[in-house]
Amino acid sequence: MRRNFLAQLTAIALGLVIATPTLAQTAQTVSRDEVLELTTGFEEMILEGNSGGSSSSQDCGYTAAAANHEITLRQDFSYLRLEVEAEGSPTLLVIGPESRDRFCARSLPQQSGYWQAGTYRIYVGDRNGSSQPYRLLISENP
Repeated sequence: MRRNFLAQLTAIALGLVIATPTLAQTAQTVSRDEVLELTTGFEEMILEGNSGGSSSSQDCGYTAAAANHEITLRQDFSYLRLEVEAEGSPTLLVIGPESRDRFCARSLPQQSGYWQAGTYRIYVGDRNGSSQPYRLLISENP
């Protein structure tokens, strides 16, 4: 009886150890249509997609008609950093929860500092209108 109990306990523990990395990897994957919700203390994330589009943003190059990503911050962040890594001439356009909250980064596509709670639309554009694969890093670390 005791042997059977130990075998069951070992099987459960082994199942948890094996399943944990898979769950963590799944949590980092966000499709373009989902709204990413963040609270302070999250692990650094990397989102991927393709930059550019056919819509001229006037000052921030060419972007897609719809945001590449939408992020909802459930609370104020004393520091949050979004940074784009891509070939070509990437831009980062962030439109915030208030109508006046609009930021465009052209030469160094990153935005960092204090962010208030709310929903932000993130556009990864290109100054020349080309489309390149990109990585968007989201972190609370400088």
